[in-house]
Amino acid sequence: MKKRFSTMQRSGVLKRIFTCVIALALAMPMTVQTGWAATTSYTVTVADGYLALRNAKAYDDKNEIGKLYTGDTVDVTDSSGSTYWYVYASRLKKSGYVNRRYLANSSSERYVSVKSGYLALRNAKAFKSSNEVAELYTGDKVQIADASDSTYWLVYVPGLGKGGYVNKDYLVKNKDNTASAVVTKTVKVKSGYLALRNAKAYDDANEIGQLNTGDTVQVQDSSGSTYWYVYSSRLGKSGYVNKNYLQ
Repeated sequence: MKKRFSTMQRSGVLKRIFTCVIALALAMPMTVQTGWAATTSYTVTVADGYLALRNAKAYDDKNEIGKLYTGDTVDVTDSSGSTYWYVYASRLKKSGYVNRRYLANSSSERYVSVKSGYLALRNAKAFKSSNEVAELYTGDKVQIADASDSTYWLVYVPGLGKGGYVNKDYLVKNKDNTASAVVTKTVKVKSGYLALRNAKAYDDANEIGQLNTGDTVQVQDSSGSTYWYVYSSRLGKSGYVNKNYLQ
């Protein structure tokens, strides 16, 4: 005999099935998906002026939608571009494109290593006293934003909240090796002496010291094609020397 279910019985069966389905769903692990990819925070780093937030991947005054300054933080949501990354700027409450060469974070940390004196933080890629904006000492931490230049790198200094250029020869990866980055050269002349000068020129009037064969100097700036800026521990002075007499 075929047994018929009443409407009430069928309703009860459906309720039990529905309850079982809900229980199974709750017991299963759930994966929550959002519309945003994982983000990474970076610090804006400029030596001067501001970093433009843009609505397009192009250097154009017309596409600027905001101004970001050194110390501002942004969340990178798309880093696929070779030059421009898409970011969210919390201070401006806007999203847009920025030049990635002006962003730094802890993944690119280095430490200052100088044997004496300080490493100058500069607002331009040049060795001039007029462009110094801060003094960095051995052990100070910096974050690299742009390492494309052969001598001067753009860095952010968390301890000072400033950005600028430093001579890369005085940066090391490991803080324990901060004494190993100093470049030392030995003077070698066939006769006479090597003049220590206060300017990049061959002139008797700018001589401030005499270095002899065997004297050692610490190279502080090797960007010049002829004259390098060095420190002589024997003389207790810094100045320029002709690099062709160093080995």
